Amino acid sequence: MAKASNQLLASRSRRRGAPSKSNIQRKVSGALYGGAIGDGMGAPVEGWEANAIGKKFERWDFRYFIPSRAKEAKGNGRITDDTLMVEALIRSYQRKGGHLDAYDFRDFLLPEIVETIVWLPERQRNMPIFDRLNAVEKYAWYRLSVFGAEPRVAGIGNAINCAVAMFIWPVGAINATDCESAYNEAAAFAAAESSSYAVEAAAVLAAAFAAAFSIDASVDSVLNSATRLARDGTASAINAVLQATDPQDDRDTFIAQTRVAFIPFDHKQSHVPLESGGRMPDNNQPSSRLSLEEVPIALAALKWGNGDFLRTLSAAVSYGRDCDSIAAMACGLLGAITGEQAIPSPLRVASDKANRRDWRAIAARFTQTIKVVSRADKFKLNRRLLATVGKSL
Repeated sequence: MAKASNQLLASRSRRRGAPSKSNIQRKVSGALYGGAIGDGMGAPVEGWEANAIGKKFERWDFRYFIPSRAKEAKGNGRITDDTLMVEALIRSYQRKGGHLDAYDFRDFLLPEIVETIVWLPERQRNMPIFDRLNAVEKYAWYRLSVFGAEPRVAGIGNAINCAVAMFIWPVGAINATDCESAYNEAAAFAAAESSSYAVEAAAVLAAAFAAAFSIDASVDSVLNSATRLARDGTASAINAVLQATDPQDDRDTFIAQTRVAFIPFDHKQSHVPLESGGRMPDNNQPSSRLSLEEVPIALAALKWGNGDFLRTLSAAVSYGRDCDSIAAMACGLLGAITGEQAIPSPLRVASDKANRRDWRAIAARFTQTIKVVSRADKFKLNRRLLATVGKSL
């Protein structure tokens, strides 16, 4: 009798829109697997243009990882800094047990990057993530730890790229369903790493993930949340590439049309005129009219994939350029929307093996942190309600 009552309560809870006991965990697992698989698939062709990838891997079966060209190198499903930083951010939330801001970037994330020893698959050794990062990704450490910059402005002066957007999605999970809060938390946190449209891209992607973690999430609801909250050049770029995306097109057409649509906002190819009549490169500098490429194209790949994991994966990887980050974002979003069950099991098993990880176990632990933060948020909301309307939830 008690069992039947519990089932009835669970059914009513689901109808009210609240996640079932395991729903959020399945979605977190999906985001982890999707992101890691996208990262591991795109890594060996990162930086390639679409025509080069098409020439070498035109008929590639995306049920299998693109191989590595060396024993210690990207490929075979090995994750890169994108996913390593996701793990570090998750551990930061677990240590804090609450929301993060720019100061927490310094106090929680940096120690995870600099001090924690983890297995780096592409290097085939245990080492700190910091030793794997490039100059842009190390900038925050120099600004915060060496020069003692104020965290909320520490990102100013860094080259604009996707160094923070690439790992921001756990902010969306912590703020599941609350896109505005995810946007604001990501923006506050990312200010310690970068500025301008790099922060905007991170905030928009976090909001998209918050939408993806809703129990009734869909590709359309995620895209609508991103377009609703995006600002400046990021908003223009997202709208342009989504308008150029038709799921009925073949993959080559999708790639060609979205690339052309994005070019006016490309921070890597932009120039501003000088009074002398010459031209100065505007790339990687703050701007209200430019955009990172990764987030708009990831959203376009999500739209073109139309809920199919392998289709989304192939679009994101085959686009080329920073395709490991694009694929990690797009496939992570789809994994959050659908849960891990929509991701081919052989790819999940292969990702665990290639990276010496158990993403499902990591998801279970992070889910507990999400619940702790959610309960604290509910307590604060109840205090506010009692103070303003005289009753709580």
